Amino acid sequence: MERWEKSPSVVPTRDELVARLRVRFADIPAESVRRCVDDLWCCCTHLGVRPEERTIERLAASRLTGVVRGGRPPYPDGRTVSRPPGSTLTAPPRTARAAARTPIGM
Repeated sequence: MERWEKSPSVVPTRDELVARLRVRFADIPAESVRRCVDDLWCCCTHLGVRPEERTIERLAASRLTGVVRGGRPPYPDGRTVSRPPGSTLTAPPRTARAAARTPIGM
């Protein structure tokens, strides 16, 4: 295990990085931002790549931007859509007849 993987000197750097991202992504819960940074930090370490602050910040910002943009858009009157926890969006099932008429590879 490399010395920089367990170094206590990286903790303040990680905390500063989380604080900067929390300001930039204020509408995402603080715990989600921290988990995102920790996950990326661990992924880099696992792959044997030295986790550099700029790289982690850029990757975390990209992920968090996806979270913000992936939210459901509001209705025209300003209401937002809320789903019950654990529900998923699924397409309606296709009938066997429609599937049989679909050419292979399409």
